[in-house]
Amino acid sequence: MYVLSRNEMYAIDKFTMNKVGISSEQLMENAGKGCSEFINDLLKYESKIALFCGSGNNGGDGFVIARYLKKWDYKPEIFLLGNSAKMSHVTKLNYEKCLELDIPVTKLIDAIADLSKFELIIDAIFGIGLKGQIKGFTSEVIKKINSSGKPLVSIDIASGIDADTGQTEHSVIADFTLTMAAIKYGHLLGKGRENSGEVLVIDIGVPSNVFLKFSQKAQLATAENVMFPSRNKFSHKGDYGKVGIIAGSPGFTGAAILASKAALRSGAGTITLFHPAGLETIFETQLLEVMTFAFRSFPLDTKDKENFLNKINSLDVLLIGPGLGTSKEKVELLNFILSNWTKPLVLDADALNIVAEHKNMLDDIKDKKILLIPHIGEFARLSEVSISEIQKDRLKYLNDFTIRNKCSVLLKSTISVFCDKDGFIFNITGNDGLSTGGSGDVLAGIITSFIGQKLSLRAAAVSASYLMGVTAENLADIRKSASIIPSDIVENLFKY
Repeated sequence: MYVLSRNEMYAIDKFTMNKVGISSEQLMENAGKGCSEFINDLLKYESKIALFCGSGNNGGDGFVIARYLKKWDYKPEIFLLGNSAKMSHVTKLNYEKCLELDIPVTKLIDAIADLSKFELIIDAIFGIGLKGQIKGFTSEVIKKINSSGKPLVSIDIASGIDADTGQTEHSVIADFTLTMAAIKYGHLLGKGRENSGEVLVIDIGVPSNVFLKFSQKAQLATAENVMFPSRNKFSHKGDYGKVGIIAGSPGFTGAAILASKAALRSGAGTITLFHPAGLETIFETQLLEVMTFAFRSFPLDTKDKENFLNKINSLDVLLIGPGLGTSKEKVELLNFILSNWTKPLVLDADALNIVAEHKNMLDDIKDKKILLIPHIGEFARLSEVSISEIQKDRLKYLNDFTIRNKCSVLLKSTISVFCDKDGFIFNITGNDGLSTGGSGDVLAGIITSFIGQKLSLRAAAVSASYLMGVTAENLADIRKSASIIPSDIVENLFKY
């Protein structure tokens, strides 16, 4: 499923009109009709509906909706914000049709409508073209809409949300958003995710092959497009990857255990946990199916270094970081790995913290098969940009970082975003059950396991994030989400 920026949607609209030959009038008609059919399922016969319409094409969609609702014996009323003299030809055409149908129209200038008599409110004030913040009288209208207590449907995007960043200081808070042709970035980012409610895509008649003519940079991870490692009943353990995990330190052995168990439960053939010496008893009693290898403090002497290098070189993929610590010895360890390891590598947790403190290490990740999986705080330290600034336009900073450092990044959050040179993939699965310490360690283990089973960095990161989110959602059907712990996720992978 595609996710589009504002300009990408404009380009697809323009191509559809100029090259395919579908007029702007027909596209607006299709949009309004498609929205009306969904709204029809929400209403009782002869319900009263308030439509707040601007003077742009978003308002034009609202006028088409009003026409269909009138035709189906509902009682729509239009509240117009903006100047009818500034309407586009197609918007004005539909506005005039509403007048011909005797649909009541109230021009809102300095008075706000009484909404108590309506069963539903439709927001068609601003579409995806809005930039900046809503102020003045329109902001008062939006406050009134939000406080009405009525079901609220936004057309294309909730008015006030930036379609590219999801940023808003004040927007409509929708129960449903009916968006045209494809989901927009703003539905998934920032406050846009929270304020959009349930987002549904309306088919406006753009042929599917039109999307293929544009190099969209973003997709949404779905059950149809995620990829899991293939299995074969005639296989053996060597077919599913030799996974190495370098993790753990006194007081933080749980991170290493969770990552190891997650890798095991998600199908890795063999797993070796490399850990600082002195923790053998803990790991060997907790990880019955995982091999362990204790290493001495770095820098190692020549014999130990050769032994360590031979051991890791027998593996297919490495994860380094969970619970590792950031001492001088661990800095030496990470430097050793970055200098000597050429196969796929996953950097998480303390490995990222070390890189953030030693920016020269970023030069060692360029053009290698390296995946970074930071949360937003770790990413802020890596990119030397404040969290608040990143939240204003996380795609920009994420794209800049991956291009500059020639790497792949999965930015973990309530909406996780994977980014590499080929663009973005959003994962919106999951719930608050994942908002607990250890969830990142589980994700790191699943990703590393998938890479060991021959998935690409991109496929492994996206599919693991999706799987973990869906597992948490399914667990919430049988227990309160607040009671879900990372061990529950591990034990229920691929169970549903």
